[in-house]
Amino acid sequence: MTFPLNSHLPSDLKIRKSSEFKEVFERGNRLHTENFTVIYNANSLGFPRLGLVVGKKSSKSAVGRNRIKRIFREIFRRNKNLFDSFDVVFLTKTKIEALSYKKAEEEIAGVVRSKLL
Repeated sequence: MTFPLNSHLPSDLKIRKSSEFKEVFERGNRLHTENFTVIYNANSLGFPRLGLVVGKKSSKSAVGRNRIKRIFREIFRRNKNLFDSFDVVFLTKTKIEALSYKKAEEEIAGVVRSKLL
């Protein structure tokens, strides 16, 4: 799947600092799916933020890991309204490199609608 050239995720919607990741990991609630774990924690910013953890066990090649990250960022960008005002971190599980955009979007939307809302 190709993404439009002008679509990007603004940096203020990303969790970047290790202290921010640490806070989500320590205080957040966890939801488990077949391909990833979602950790979420309410924030006081008024908008959602995304953090991604894609390890080498998910995909041996950097190209594969970057593809997974692009997919998750695009899903988050298109569905920001589902995440309300939460810091959300996606932890990928092993052998996720064959995951398609459509399957990932269905899995994320399903778990978020059923548990987060």
